[in-house]
Amino acid sequence: MMRYVEDYSVSAVIVKDLSRLGREYSYMGRLQDFIFPAYDVRFIAINDDVDSAKGENDFAVFKNVFNDYYAKDTSKKIRAVVKMRGEAGEHIASNPPYGYIKDPQDKKKWIVDEEAAKVVQRIFNLCIAGKGPMQIAKILTADKVPTVTAYHARQKGWAMPENLYQWCAKSVAGILERREYTGCTVNFKTYTKSLKFKKRMENSVENQRVFEDTQPAVIEKGQWERVQELRKNKRRPTKTGRTSMFSGLLYCADCGAKLYFCTCNTYKDDSQNHFVCSNYKSNTGSCKIHYIREQVLYRIVLESIQRTLTYVRMFRKDFKLEMLAQNEESRKAELAEKQKALSGAKKRMEDLDRIIQHIYEDNVLGKLSDSRYLKLSRQYEKEQAEIEQLAAVLEREIEEQSGQVSDVNEFLKLVDKYLDIPELDAAILNELVSKIVVHSPVRENGRKHVQIDLYFTYVGQIRIPLKIGRESLNESEPAC
Repeated sequence: MMRYVEDYSVSAVIVKDLSRLGREYSYMGRLQDFIFPAYDVRFIAINDDVDSAKGENDFAVFKNVFNDYYAKDTSKKIRAVVKMRGEAGEHIASNPPYGYIKDPQDKKKWIVDEEAAKVVQRIFNLCIAGKGPMQIAKILTADKVPTVTAYHARQKGWAMPENLYQWCAKSVAGILERREYTGCTVNFKTYTKSLKFKKRMENSVENQRVFEDTQPAVIEKGQWERVQELRKNKRRPTKTGRTSMFSGLLYCADCGAKLYFCTCNTYKDDSQNHFVCSNYKSNTGSCKIHYIREQVLYRIVLESIQRTLTYVRMFRKDFKLEMLAQNEESRKAELAEKQKALSGAKKRMEDLDRIIQHIYEDNVLGKLSDSRYLKLSRQYEKEQAEIEQLAAVLEREIEEQSGQVSDVNEFLKLVDKYLDIPELDAAILNELVSKIVVHSPVRENGRKHVQIDLYFTYVGQIRIPLKIGRESLNESEPAC
């Protein structure tokens, strides 16, 4: 409408009442007092008895203010209802994510959409296998898998998009990030600052609410968490376009930095592909090279995985009891440390309350100048806000950790899944191993030796007792 007004194509604007044109009183005042008169437009609001040709209506200003208040009040009530539903664990999203549909028997619940869920599971499996969002998108496009938009359009009878199979990396990344696929509800992921500021903002994790086991899971929780870890460790190809399945998993034992994958253009094969410490490669002089060839690493890791899985299968009960005790001890220590930090944070907040009260009294009594008081109060209030945020995070972590159980059973599922591993690939490696630590090479008797520490998914390092020799691990006895 405003385009026609500015083109002098409109001589009059007629509405039922003022609220039909707008509810923001400042904008309405600008329209009535400046814009319409500037373009010689007559404005009429029938029910509110407003006609610019008859002169100004003094009550129009109050009506605009009331309309603005009514919109704000309605918005406030709607927000309160949504917050109440979200805090109660109900889904507040308008539509379920791709892979779910609303339950016909209860619209508040989600059930698995089997056809779409298979695509979601495939996307997660491809990510575990070392594929990035762009690579996954290309695979789905090549296999002519309908996009999320095309799938929903077909299901609901909407107009079909022009590109039915053109997946994009952003859509794939969005699916990989959705925690709801583990069977939980995540509310308050975004928010708007006010009624007049419509842009949705990302909410911080501590302000989100998560409710477990609210619908059937499409993806196992452990698999989802592993995908998030893999996505943090992005694998970038070298200048030659080569990548390694070990990229993003290797860390330096001395400085903790990642190891970079390097290739040799002078060799036609991959025999000299290797990893070096990133701090050494950046010429900072803060660490040693920690050089290890990819082929040597492959052999060591494969043998270590084979030996460890054999040990776990043979001594299953003993292993489980040992890991449960070890994890429980570690969990208790970590929990005690966080509780100590929380107690310290709460004590500091109480101290800050007393300090702020004290400087306020000094200011009132004239012992402290206004400028000095304002500077100190801002400083203490800023510190208090930061500590309150830290305390909220610690409280949430303590609550979650208190209800956690050991992940040994999840690891045992992987052991049962991979009964025989003659060769190593990215999918097996990423499922079984979360981190590989490379120590600095040591020379013994003229030979170079490199110690490699494997951290397995869910359980960390597994140390095979010395009393169990390699010969016993080569036996094929069933697990006890």
